[in-house]
Amino acid sequence: MSISVVKRASDDVKEFQTKEEFMNYYETHKNEIDAQSTCMLNKKFKIDRFHLGREKKQLKLIPLNLYRPSEYQINQENNLINIKIDALNAKIDALSQLLRSHLQGQL
Repeated sequence: MSISVVKRASDDVKEFQTKEEFMNYYETHKNEIDAQSTCMLNKKFKIDRFHLGREKKQLKLIPLNLYRPSEYQINQENNLINIKIDALNAKIDALSQLLRSHLQGQL
């Protein structure tokens, strides 16, 4: 009995800069690509700003922003969080000063 070594899919990653570049590749390798699972395809192919999926057994390019927030959205959320933290810090400082002055007035 012999055991064969299976090559990892990540060893043969092919990257495409545009969806058109992938579509040209797909046209020439259609049968090979259609025979593979979408999980395997997403490990083998990296298409800038897209993820591969299937709908009714037809291969689809799905924009990544449907799954992941954009860098702009993340920055906007971070800015909003920082503004809220600054406002809370200002309120804490004001309360702290008010408490100090109140305690000093009692002495």
